[in-house]
Amino acid sequence: MRNIAIIGAGITGLSLAYNLSGNNITIFDKSWRPGGRVSTRKNGNLIFDHGAHYLSKNHEVEQLRNLLIKLDIIEEKKIKFSTNHLKNKIEEKNILIGKNGMNSIPKKIFDNLEINSHFNSNITKIEKKNGTYSLVTDKNQFNDFDLVLVCIPYLQAKHLTKEFINFKIEHEPKYEPIYTVMLSYEKDNEIKIDGGVNLHKDISFFMKQNFKFPNLTNECWVINLSSKFTNENLEIDNKVLEDMVISIFEKSFNIKQKPKFQNTHRWLYAQTQITYNSLSKKNWLGSKDSKLFLSGDWVMGKSLSDAWNAGLKLSHYINILNY
Repeated sequence: MRNIAIIGAGITGLSLAYNLSGNNITIFDKSWRPGGRVSTRKNGNLIFDHGAHYLSKNHEVEQLRNLLIKLDIIEEKKIKFSTNHLKNKIEEKNILIGKNGMNSIPKKIFDNLEINSHFNSNITKIEKKNGTYSLVTDKNQFNDFDLVLVCIPYLQAKHLTKEFINFKIEHEPKYEPIYTVMLSYEKDNEIKIDGGVNLHKDISFFMKQNFKFPNLTNECWVINLSSKFTNENLEIDNKVLEDMVISIFEKSFNIKQKPKFQNTHRWLYAQTQITYNSLSKKNWLGSKDSKLFLSGDWVMGKSLSDAWNAGLKLSHYINILNY
């Protein structure tokens, strides 16, 4: 049995933990919860899936599909979706969502793993001594790991492991940052669609939350700014951003009331624009001793299923190594 440390409790980290079961696994994350960008935010009686919005019904990762069915985490919804709001193109779309918010997906997977965990633990340094690795936080040191699997955004992983990994600039994946604005209205605005894309040149995506959370009494929306706008306005004041989004949203749907709640979250590593795999034709990065590996959604693609698949592929290789 190997002692394995997984840094990052997002979907790739959970995939690795699931596929390497039978080992002594400890997972670390600087957040207080598993899931990474698969996040559900609550504010009083308001609920927003402000990270990953849904899972495609037609995703091709069979293992993930079977696990979600087995754990009874997801439900299918048919929604009215504007494929191009500026051109008034609307279609019915079948999607998969978490039964209690999107974060319920990683949470239930994690709860069923029965592994050691340290949340609110930011790994600041990795050390190697006598053939094993140690992880250092601001307050503690964790020793004697045979394998360390780093599943955090690429640039953070690169900084943490540059002593052990040979990085090539030509293989560096590219991320898109995205601002997410959450809005809630006291009364129903009678908007006839549940979500869509291309609401405005600066707004790439919007989705109503009420079909996900039927007990919501207020009308709640999640709105994504385009990556281009976000890149050009990384330091914009949240209030200025929210006022702009509210103005566009209310003009688009002829809304006559003001929101009762508004909030902003900036995702610096929202989704992968150019994957590591497309640049290198490889599915992970590894140290010379094959005991430290890097993976994440940046390897295969931007979707939840891509993140799971990245962990699945690396776990197959680790099992073949058979330490």
